[in-house]
Amino acid sequence: MISRSIGFLLLAIPVLAGDPPIMADAKSPITPAPESPSPWRIGSGVMWRNIGVLSVHPNLQNGPFASRFFIVPPGAGETGAFANRTYDDGFVNIGAATPATGLTTNWGYQSNSQVSGGSLNQTLSGGSAQTLPGFSRDKQDSNPAPYLELSYLRPIRPNLVAGFTTNLSLVSRDGRTASAMNKSSVSIADHYALGGVIPPSAPYTGSFAGPGPLINNQPTSRDFILTPNGTSNYNFANDTDLYSLAFGGEIHWQPAESYYLGFGTGAVFNLADWNASWSTPVSNANANGIGTTTVGGANSGDDLLWGLYLKGCAGYRINAQWSCEGFFRYDWNEALRSSVSPSAFELGLTGWSVGFGIVYQF
Repeated sequence: MISRSIGFLLLAIPVLAGDPPIMADAKSPITPAPESPSPWRIGSGVMWRNIGVLSVHPNLQNGPFASRFFIVPPGAGETGAFANRTYDDGFVNIGAATPATGLTTNWGYQSNSQVSGGSLNQTLSGGSAQTLPGFSRDKQDSNPAPYLELSYLRPIRPNLVAGFTTNLSLVSRDGRTASAMNKSSVSIADHYALGGVIPPSAPYTGSFAGPGPLINNQPTSRDFILTPNGTSNYNFANDTDLYSLAFGGEIHWQPAESYYLGFGTGAVFNLADWNASWSTPVSNANANGIGTTTVGGANSGDDLLWGLYLKGCAGYRINAQWSCEGFFRYDWNEALRSSVSPSAFELGLTGWSVGFGIVYQF
């Protein structure tokens, strides 16, 4: 009697606990329910990123380098100060009367044709000028970018999963521009108003102490004459390593057992590690005339820039754990802006990406 009661209680415990008793026979073995797939996925592959245009503003003619791109022929002196001026066809030097009156008897010229319209005209060659473009740019470029992606996607409806995903990628962008500069030889024509003075016939050579006709030591006006004589290049280089961390939401729809389609969007945080430099040949005035030297500058930095992205993807399930996936992504990012004094540059980081990789579900 006691043994029958104990057996009844053992059968009743699962019923009281809310679980029906499991009945089985030899012809119907117990089959466990299938496990739900893991929501975690990790993927890796390569994406081709289209990085924007590199734009450069040299600004060399608006800063401390400006005087190196326009050299007045040596020997002419400044127009606003007393000076000894030696020309190709004469001279106008400081004389005994210059400090007190600004006039001089210490001048000379070689040809009567230099006197015209009440002015004495003197010319000097040997200067140089280079005209830089105000703006230059290179073309867009596509580069391979290895990536690593981690996702957490849970079922929300039959054949539909959703969750978050994060993607880390690295792309290197090497930008180069070469802008043609127009080179010219520079001559000057200085004009001295005679003020009624009738100069002696040429050739004439005055002296420091005189006597002789007096003219101003400073020219009344000066004209520059530029004659094109070639080109040279302004070269700019920018090398940028762009680390991008994208984080956002993603949803996948599985229309068939082995295929799925997905859509995602979110934010992108970009770390731009960059180096930039420029160089160009410039004219250099020295004791032997006009020579050429190369000048330039370099700078580097790390800038944190942000953006947004949209992504579409398609995948093929090889088995329960492995899939292959392709995607298209478009990023709207802040541009990288900085300078290599005095030049300024901008590298656009907005562009599209196409990627392909392998996904493991664990």
